[in-house]
Amino acid sequence: MENKVFEALQGSLSPETNTRMRSELNLKQLELDTMFSLAVSNVALTQEVGLPVRQAAVVQLRGYISRHWSIASTKYEPGPIPSQEIKSQVREKMFALLSSCDGKLRAAAAAVVAEMARYDWPDEWPQLFLQLVELLRTGTRDQTHSAMYVFSEWVNADMSDQHMEQIGTLLPELKRIFISSDNYSVSTRALAVRVFSDCIEIISTIAAAENDFVNTHAPPILKEWFEPIVAVFQQPICNEGANSNISLKTECIKAIVRAAQGIPKHVTPYYGTILETLWMQLRDIQEPFQHAFVYENSAHSESATNLLVSCEDDGEACSIDGYLLGIFEWLSKAAETRSVRKFFVTKSGEANKIVPTAFFCQLISSLMCYAQITTEMLDDWADDMDLFVADEDEEGYRFNVRVSVQELLQTLDMTFPAALALALASAAQERTAIAKQWRLEGNSNWWLVSEAILWTIGINSESIVQQQENNKDDIPVIELGSLFETDVWPLAQSAQFPFGQGRAFIFASGFAKMLPPGIATAFVDACAKAVADVHLHPAVRLSAVRAIGNFSRHLSAETVKPQQGTFITGLASIIPHLTEDSAHIALDALHATLRVDQNITASLEPVISEIAI
Repeated sequence: MENKVFEALQGSLSPETNTRMRSELNLKQLELDTMFSLAVSNVALTQEVGLPVRQAAVVQLRGYISRHWSIASTKYEPGPIPSQEIKSQVREKMFALLSSCDGKLRAAAAAVVAEMARYDWPDEWPQLFLQLVELLRTGTRDQTHSAMYVFSEWVNADMSDQHMEQIGTLLPELKRIFISSDNYSVSTRALAVRVFSDCIEIISTIAAAENDFVNTHAPPILKEWFEPIVAVFQQPICNEGANSNISLKTECIKAIVRAAQGIPKHVTPYYGTILETLWMQLRDIQEPFQHAFVYENSAHSESATNLLVSCEDDGEACSIDGYLLGIFEWLSKAAETRSVRKFFVTKSGEANKIVPTAFFCQLISSLMCYAQITTEMLDDWADDMDLFVADEDEEGYRFNVRVSVQELLQTLDMTFPAALALALASAAQERTAIAKQWRLEGNSNWWLVSEAILWTIGINSESIVQQQENNKDDIPVIELGSLFETDVWPLAQSAQFPFGQGRAFIFASGFAKMLPPGIATAFVDACAKAVADVHLHPAVRLSAVRAIGNFSRHLSAETVKPQQGTFITGLASIIPHLTEDSAHIALDALHATLRVDQNITASLEPVISEIAI
């Protein structure tokens, strides 16, 4: 049996397609033999066999376990299930592989052990948990990493509030490994934090039913963990081989986000310290982030990329993005917490008007930096305009730093609407000065700065417009006039930067209700020209399409009527060329435009009927 399995595994690695397909079919047939799992385990443990075959054996076994190990599996396929005697031998062999000298083999074996634990622990493999804990306590660095990998797969998927005793045993070992930077690799320590995060998730599930238990045990657990977690946040970003701490920081931020979500009242005492620490980290990362991911022609691009993108033990690249996403998510949670309100807003003057703090204004300025379009986004949009449309949609399906900034801004708007508007205005002044200076110096990156300013403010346009409508003092919430002069008009006139030019259209339309008549008319005319011009960059035309919908809904009919016919015919010309993923924005704009003036709409019925057909 072992020879047959070995030959089939070897054939499955063949570069020759027919050989590979025959071998894979052969393995499927061999899986129906009750001795298969033992045979493939023996191949995996045979030192004389090449590593690729041994690794393939473990991967094959993992698939077999999901299909034939237990009827409890959601992927179970009809067939004989191995006897308990065979299962016991396979479990023993896979556990032994956790001590292999090959990292890929250890990782594959750890995944198999976690898969078996799903069905066999505690009834058929009661000793597994303590065996793994013993590896954490006394094993080598590699054995500890393997055991930690098992827990990272196992705790999250299969442990629950029924296993609090095991979690109580595990947490001290996780903490010991996490803080032992001299004894364990960064990747092992990051896994320890990940498993701690899973434990917090389990504890949070019982918070409602077992409130006294959580109130007793959560505070000391968080006290023990949050101090070293904050210490990790305080460390500068390091990306020097095995000492790279990006993955560790990422797991730490995920852990405190989970704690803030699951047991928020117990996290409250730490909000201030964490906020101050993460703010310093955001400011430190801001400059290299721009050089690494935004400014393509930056002289510091290579060194910044080397700092913020690391290579993990498994060969996968680990970028700073995950850490930033976690920070922005945590800031969203913090902003909704009463205890940190003082960091964001204060009272000013005799009327005790709520105004943003200096920190709040600086935070918004920083968010405008992180919101800039990255070179990767520009490349993606150049290859696929549907992605550009999707990323511009409020419910876009790609999650990145820019989208995370958007979600944070929306939370801040719900929590501190008036203060946010003032903070946006303050931050815009600071960032606009940079854009203007770069534009005068001939630095082509100026448009990225201006686009991010308009994008950031535009996200909150609905709230700002509503505040202006409710403003009894008739004082502008945001000085649109200066923004148009410094950012909107320069972008609108820069055809060489189509995504910036398109942003000018979208921004202006978002504030349609607040536009002076002259500016409104100018942009309505520009949109009419853009949507009809087949030679324009698609990004500009699609942005004009979005703007047409906003202008048609929010400007007076008298302002839009002169261009309504051009809007309709322009949209009619562009809709047939859009894919299903992009056509909705043009149809939405058309629906709004048709309602401006019924007489003009009726006169263009043949054009409209053609679209419907």
